[in-house]
Amino acid sequence: MAESVDKSVVDAITISGVSSIAEAGSISIANLFQHQTNHARRLDMLAEAHLAKCLDNFASVDPYEAVAISKLFKGEADSSVSSLLSQLAAGQVATKTAQSTPGDISGELAKLTVAIAGMQAEFGGLVSSLQQIIKAAQTTR
Repeated sequence: MAESVDKSVVDAITISGVSSIAEAGSISIANLFQHQTNHARRLDMLAEAHLAKCLDNFASVDPYEAVAISKLFKGEADSSVSSLLSQLAAGQVATKTAQSTPGDISGELAKLTVAIAGMQAEFGGLVSSLQQIIKAAQTTR
């Protein structure tokens, strides 16, 4: 014959089980929060170290070198920008022509495509020369 278990014992075991399950979620969330806090702290430390290195680089540039780099950059940038502006103006003229000319505009669109390709090539060259200037400035320190 089976013995009967007191209802209060069953309730105590059930409450204990439910309590354990409920606490598991809060413990997991607390661990996740602690992990995220530690991660944010490490990122802050990394950002501070990087900022300190950047500021050190700014402070350690020789004034004469900085002026020379500035003049070199300004000269190349001015000529490249004026070249880009002239190509852009040519592209705008071709666009206006294409808009006002009725009928077949395929020739004008081809000219516009060539002008845009030229501007892209010029822009790529400008980016390349700027990268070279930056690399040269970094290696001369």
